[in-house]
Amino acid sequence: MVNQPKTYEELQKELEELKVENKNLKMKYETDILPDEQSIRELCNDYIRMYSSRDDLLTTFFSDNFSGFTGGGDFLVKDKAEWIAITRQDFDQVKDPIKIDHKDLTIQILSETIAVATSFFTIHLPFKDHILSRETARLVLIFRKETEGWKISHSSISIPYYLVREGEVYPLKELVERNKYLEEVVSERTNQLSLANDALKLTNKKLEKEIANHNRVLGELQESEKKYRLLVDSSNEAIIVVRDGTFRLTNPMARSMTGYTEEEILKMPFQTFIHPEDRELVVDNHLRRLKGENIPNYYVFRLLHKDGSTLWVYMNAVLIDWEGGPATLNFLTDITGLKQVEEALQQSSQKWEALISASPDGIGMITLDGKIQLISDKLIKMHGYLTENTNEFLGRSVFDFIAPEDHALLIKNTKELISGKKGSRITEYRAIRKDNSKFYIDVNARILHDSYGNPTSILYVERDITERKMAEAEIKKSNQELEKLDSEKNKLFSIIAHDLRSPFHGLMGLTGVLVADSHDMTSSEIKQYSNLLHNSVAHLYTLLENLLEWAQLQKDSIDFVPKNINLSSLFSLSSDPIKQRAVQKGITIINEIPDNQFIYADEKMINSVLRNLLSNAIKYTNKGGKVVGKAKKTEQGMVEISVTDTGVGIPKNIIGKLFMLGEKVSTTGTDNEPSTGLGLLLCKEFVEKHGGKIRVESTKNVGSTFYFTVPEKDIQ
Repeated sequence: MVNQPKTYEELQKELEELKVENKNLKMKYETDILPDEQSIRELCNDYIRMYSSRDDLLTTFFSDNFSGFTGGGDFLVKDKAEWIAITRQDFDQVKDPIKIDHKDLTIQILSETIAVATSFFTIHLPFKDHILSRETARLVLIFRKETEGWKISHSSISIPYYLVREGEVYPLKELVERNKYLEEVVSERTNQLSLANDALKLTNKKLEKEIANHNRVLGELQESEKKYRLLVDSSNEAIIVVRDGTFRLTNPMARSMTGYTEEEILKMPFQTFIHPEDRELVVDNHLRRLKGENIPNYYVFRLLHKDGSTLWVYMNAVLIDWEGGPATLNFLTDITGLKQVEEALQQSSQKWEALISASPDGIGMITLDGKIQLISDKLIKMHGYLTENTNEFLGRSVFDFIAPEDHALLIKNTKELISGKKGSRITEYRAIRKDNSKFYIDVNARILHDSYGNPTSILYVERDITERKMAEAEIKKSNQELEKLDSEKNKLFSIIAHDLRSPFHGLMGLTGVLVADSHDMTSSEIKQYSNLLHNSVAHLYTLLENLLEWAQLQKDSIDFVPKNINLSSLFSLSSDPIKQRAVQKGITIINEIPDNQFIYADEKMINSVLRNLLSNAIKYTNKGGKVVGKAKKTEQGMVEISVTDTGVGIPKNIIGKLFMLGEKVSTTGTDNEPSTGLGLLLCKEFVEKHGGKIRVESTKNVGSTFYFTVPEKDIQ
């Protein structure tokens, strides 16, 4: 009795029962495995996992007493360090993870301290290969139980490494060469067989059976002829057989494309149907194919219709035997619509190129990871290159043309643009020219998408805004200068409002007393008030003189006339007006400047600097003190002049404000002498006019020293 085939439901039920039975057997097996065997299995799995992921922790599995053999070498490794080096060479050669198909694993516990694991597997490298992935490898690991647990004391890897070359672990060079060769062979075979296979694949099996079964050749040929004819007649492609220069077979689509009947077609030479401009190409390829030459199987030409119109066709042709002679089997596809689309695209491309060329801005397109795909001549010139150097840009990273300090901003903005968080608003960057100079640009960018809405690239417009940035900088500088002038103006107003008013109040008070009480005063009292009046007038004169010099300096109306000056003589000249005050306070002025020391400076300005510094020194020195002037040359061709006093010193919190315009630090002297705080500012301006610097050192209750520098000689 013939067994009835099982139904799908019965087979499905048996499969489920086998799965359950397999699961139970697996659970029983895993339960019965000895603890050591389970440990070895886990170690083997970890070994394979780490080896696959190229994890350097794999080297910690090896015992200090290690030996091993690898298919990539022809010697036994007896040193753990050497095996680790081979493993790292393996990882360096193929850095990306590899895939291992684990086929089998057998574990044998030989003793309490020795175990052997044998495994079979296939290695798939992270690129296409037709050799190694088809081979089965074997791995034998010998484990020894040590103090730290199970360690690998021996490893033997058996892979068909007979193709491995020096310096390799895997046969990469051979794989690449074989892959290339196989790809070329496959490509050539595919080109030869694809067209015939596509048209006749439905009848292929039937034809093979006809060849293998000669007893049924006639009947099956007749059946095949019917199916073949049905296939040919229903094809959307024109199918034509050409032999001896004429059509021997055509299908309805061929007759539709040409507009002729079958009888008409079979009487006409095949070149009659080809556009005159394409005729030489098609006929020449047909004759060469009949000779057996290796030429392309496909090309495009124009087909003539009976009504005089033309059609663009794509033709695949193969050499066949037809009725005992060589012929060509030709498949023609009407691509007139595609050609029209192509022409429209070309016109669109021309318009696009014209738009780019006419744009005053630079236009470019990059991939999502920043590689340049398109760049306009304007953009090339903007970065300092010649338009002939387009290839220097294409494929390069856009980061090569943006200043490194703006890379983080570019990455941030690009991510936001791709994610949709950032629109196409303008962003400014600093760009780099070919000569490494930098310039400012603003960039307006948009994301381009494919037909599925996926982002594919970034189109951007770049504009050089260096002149605008320079203008902004000039405006900023002008604003700062205006702010400075405004501050100076306010300072002057403050001095005029406060410091100038105070002396006049004093004068008015003193003169008022003299007017009201002079007839009752003794000569001694009149002399005392006269001295006070003189000091007030002297202070007021100094203040007015400083104010006048300051105002002239700010208006740049003071002539700067440097010349060679004897510094010692100038110091003596500057100290003359204040010697009387020094004598009154019992202060000695000492000139220690060498007689032969000259400076190249404006005499009036440096005289004003020395006069102010000496006046301050006298003002803040107690009776019986001294003031010393010195000078020395510096390595920079300058002369450093110092004025030192034995006065009360300057508090630290005031030193930093002495030369600042916006700070009021004037204090009274040791004999209650008034101060405006303007003298040191004037000193700073005059010294800097000479290209020098001024500074101060001071110690409380010890004294202060003011230093300033001026040129020794004319540097021009």
